[in-house]
Amino acid sequence: MTTLEIQRRLQALGFDPGPLDGRSGPRTESAIRLFQTARGLSVDGVAGPNTRAALEAADAPASASKVRLDARSERNLAGVHPDLVRVVHRAAAIAGVAFTVTEGARTLARQKRLVASGASQTLRSRHIPGGGLNLAHAVDLAAKVGGAIRWDWPLYERLAAAMKQAAQDEDVPLEWGGDWSSFKDGPHFQLPWARYPA
Repeated sequence: MTTLEIQRRLQALGFDPGPLDGRSGPRTESAIRLFQTARGLSVDGVAGPNTRAALEAADAPASASKVRLDARSERNLAGVHPDLVRVVHRAAAIAGVAFTVTEGARTLARQKRLVASGASQTLRSRHIPGGGLNLAHAVDLAAKVGGAIRWDWPLYERLAAAMKQAAQDEDVPLEWGGDWSSFKDGPHFQLPWARYPA
């Protein structure tokens, strides 16, 4: 399998390798890493024998333009900044794990309840609408396996890989709660304060 064939296969599977030019650049390596993560392979960005075999065996999904989030997700994206909505839609098209958007915009009263229960640690949440457009700048996602919501940490690492790839594809900066050192929040994704002040 040539590099061009690998790029074409990645693209058909919904993993954007960048230009189909037969050269293994950063975008192609990133697409390979995302594919490897989604398929539970060793992640190194190199299309070695195991990755090539998985690429050849994988069934192509419906085209990205036909991928749709469930109704709950679409409702929960109402009031969320359009840049983040684009990232979520793109991630739905390329993620190797199904997900739903459990929350977008939330009220200050709900945030206070979450802090009181220990589910959140701050009242300065990106979920609370703000900024000039009065929009939320965060979403919470829940992984789904067989239609049921699951909270296994490896699923959220896979979701994060898809969301980060989608953010890169859409040229939108993104922060993942799973990267935080003091309070790891795997389901949480937000636009950074520095670029999107509220």
